[in-house]
Amino acid sequence: MSPVNADLSNPLRQSALLEIGCEELPATQIPDVVEALERLVRTGLEERGASFSGIFSGGTPARLVIRIEGLLPETASREELVTGPPLSAAGNWPDDPSPAVRGFARAQKAQPENLEVVETPRGRYLALRKAIPSRPVFEVLPEVFSKALSGLTFPKSMRWGTGIGPFLRPVLWILALYRDEVVGFEFAGKVSGRLTFPPRFRGASPVLVRNVLHYDSEIRDWGVELSIPRRRDRIENDLILAMKLEESAGTWPDGLTLSLDPQLLDEVACLVESYRVIPATLPERFAAIPPAVVRTVLKVHQRFFVADSGPGRPVAQFLGVSGNPSADLATVRDGYVRVVTARLEDAAYYIARDRAIPLADRLPGLDSVVFFPGVGTVGDKVRATRRLLREILAILPDTLIARHHLTRTDLAALLDRAALLYKADLLTGLVKEFPELEGEVGAYYYLLEAEKTGEPADFARAVARAISSHYAPRTFRDPLPEDLPSVLLSLCDRAVGQAGAFLGGANPSGSLDPFALRRGGLGLVRLLAEGDLPLTLSTLADLALEAWDQASSPRPREEVSRILAAFWEDRMESLFTRDGASVWHGAARLPDEPPFLSWRRLSFLVEFFEGADFEAFETVKTRVDRILSGESPSFDPSLIAVGEERALWEQLEVLAKTSFPDRPTREDFFAEAQRLRPLLPVVETFFSAVLVNDPDIRIRTNRQALLSVLARRLSVFGRLDRLASQIRKERTTG
Repeated sequence: MSPVNADLSNPLRQSALLEIGCEELPATQIPDVVEALERLVRTGLEERGASFSGIFSGGTPARLVIRIEGLLPETASREELVTGPPLSAAGNWPDDPSPAVRGFARAQKAQPENLEVVETPRGRYLALRKAIPSRPVFEVLPEVFSKALSGLTFPKSMRWGTGIGPFLRPVLWILALYRDEVVGFEFAGKVSGRLTFPPRFRGASPVLVRNVLHYDSEIRDWGVELSIPRRRDRIENDLILAMKLEESAGTWPDGLTLSLDPQLLDEVACLVESYRVIPATLPERFAAIPPAVVRTVLKVHQRFFVADSGPGRPVAQFLGVSGNPSADLATVRDGYVRVVTARLEDAAYYIARDRAIPLADRLPGLDSVVFFPGVGTVGDKVRATRRLLREILAILPDTLIARHHLTRTDLAALLDRAALLYKADLLTGLVKEFPELEGEVGAYYYLLEAEKTGEPADFARAVARAISSHYAPRTFRDPLPEDLPSVLLSLCDRAVGQAGAFLGGANPSGSLDPFALRRGGLGLVRLLAEGDLPLTLSTLADLALEAWDQASSPRPREEVSRILAAFWEDRMESLFTRDGASVWHGAARLPDEPPFLSWRRLSFLVEFFEGADFEAFETVKTRVDRILSGESPSFDPSLIAVGEERALWEQLEVLAKTSFPDRPTREDFFAEAQRLRPLLPVVETFFSAVLVNDPDIRIRTNRQALLSVLARRLSVFGRLDRLASQIRKERTTG
């Protein structure tokens, strides 16, 4: 019986509590630490045979909390198998055991003859079966709590005082109770007790906790929600309510949209114990500042939530989440506005100064900014990006360009203008002050200049979109640019940047990736896969390296091209992974084909895999692939020897009249499966009646040629055998 599920109605079940009070914990790490602490406590209890009904875990910036519900007072007696040396090292056991066996038995306080042989995945070993008696859970809890806390790991930890630690932040107190008794142990220089402390806005006086119920009562009185998900949901609801109240009171205009960024909500929920939502409005004098700048100041720098009035319109209203619910609303609001005002005044100053120098006049300065040591400057990178864009533009089919309502000439002019200026804002004061706005600042300045010089509005807006989105997607979840010029500029910027880094020897290994090449590579393959571009990874790698136009490089270009294409292929595998299974990459991805084709095949296979026809298609394709080896000559109908052979050839001849498209959609794959379905029983009959490897070499070769025709038709579905292995795995584990 599982310790968690055993006899929950037993009236002897009690609760236990662990609270670790700390200096301000980093908000981004609190959820992971809480989850890890719960896992370690649960494991410790289960390993010791403790019976409990559940564990609650929670955390705030000041405390980490574990509450164990339904603990029985005694652990279960159990048997434990302790594995010793392998049987091959046991000597003449049991009559004359080896020193290793004697040492193991002595360590376990047993005799060698009490050992037994057990089968393990590594072979046959000697082991001791030990009876573990029941223990009071009150004696077990100190071991569990101290081991769980010691088992926590952090990206960065601290020591304090005279070398106390390490821990995420200095530990200020430990509260540990079982029923109304203190669970005594020591950790990080603190001895556990029954004291806790309220949130800082309530003062610093400690509270003596009588039992777990008393602790729950105090937490409620303080207005603290320990559960991170519940605290997040409450903050989200209160933000929405606060905006509606401002609108209904007439202090804010109607029609605002609250930007509830999930990552910001997660972070803010871990920045406060208790809170109060504070609505605020910016002075009108900042209406001329670009909305992207205002949003960055509010959201990124101050962790505020923006109430948007519409695309391109000024941002004036925002909501803050104060960690002091008892503070005066007007005082906090004025403080928020004062802090934001200072940053926006800085932005206004840089905008006025930057506009005195046109973007084009800043271009020579890019030759003084190093892109990668030994490879080139940012100016070199811009020139390489322009060269790569011209090469790719020559490859694009007219149909793809026309789908975006562009001519080849218009697209070339648009890309040339955008690629010339897209890095010029690196030298502006506004980007130096707000580096996260690189691209958006360049687009803003370009539109102002285009309006002054009288450039066509549509052309200027398209150029600005490409400049502003050349970093998209920044993360895996970010949407891709929607227009073709933006997709192409973003792709070429990444390809040239990564090619330059690899030329300079920056191939990431293990966990080391100081230039974020993996993240950039994942964005690149997304642009290729979802952007419908007819480029293979090897072609793009060759073109990107050639674009650098280096007479010599630190590494041979052919070698770097292979490494770079393989690096991008690894990113494709990450992109194709579904539910932790990378088998989808092996199934959908065929050698050296454009990623967009593999991506569409994946979309088809995910659904086809669940259908009734999958196993029949996979059986036929796998059997054909196993028979064929190497190239086969053309099929000669005059060598047909039996009717089943002719029937297959005639079916394939009918199918040949309908070719599979070069740029198929997901629906094209399903249509092809529908066309090939009647072929399956014909193939089955063929294999039942026809000996493919006929003794006559001419007939054997001809039949292999016939199967080659069938294999080429089936190859559009990818490697179905890879998915068949997934089916077998699921049946074995399920």
